[in-house]
Amino acid sequence: MKAYLSLLGGLICAGGSLFASGIDATATYTDSLISPGEYQYDLTLNNVGTTTIGTFWFSWIPGAGFLSVTPTDVTSPTGWKDVITNSGAAILWTTTSDLLEPGNSVTGFEFDSTLTPSELQMNFAGPGLGASDPVTTTFVYIAAPLADPGAQIVATPAVASTPEPTTLFITALGLGLIVLSSTLLRRCKKSAGQLQTANG
Repeated sequence: MKAYLSLLGGLICAGGSLFASGIDATATYTDSLISPGEYQYDLTLNNVGTTTIGTFWFSWIPGAGFLSVTPTDVTSPTGWKDVITNSGAAILWTTTSDLLEPGNSVTGFEFDSTLTPSELQMNFAGPGLGASDPVTTTFVYIAAPLADPGAQIVATPAVASTPEPTTLFITALGLGLIVLSSTLLRRCKKSAGQLQTANG
């Protein structure tokens, strides 16, 4: 009986995995400081599912956008088009001619913003729908937006974010203190050695 239950449990788990397969993706982004207080964000979309992807809706869940600052200079990969939605709080990229096939990736989703990298990595403060979701929460769809259940993902930094001025200052101050303390320690040891030699 236990063996049958174990087998049944395994089949149920396997069935769940099969049903869960379909549209799935990951997204990463890099940032660069392009002028004082303004960053450029470059996103990469990776299709890790078994269906095509024709919609990439960034910083959005059905009914809510999370960007607190309207993005500027939005650009799209070849074959994709972009539109800012939710009164400037999200970016919708779609394609009908260059659907992203399973196992492939596409780059070229770009926008500029005064949002800092650390602000982009925060959770949406609300109020309303999606409060406490990451700001980079994103939806992908097989083809047209809202034409299928889609998949909710979170875009993550691909590399270390561009240090902000305050971070650079603190880092430099910390390194300076380390060098200073090391120099003082060497001098103390040297003085102690000279004193011991003189007393000896």
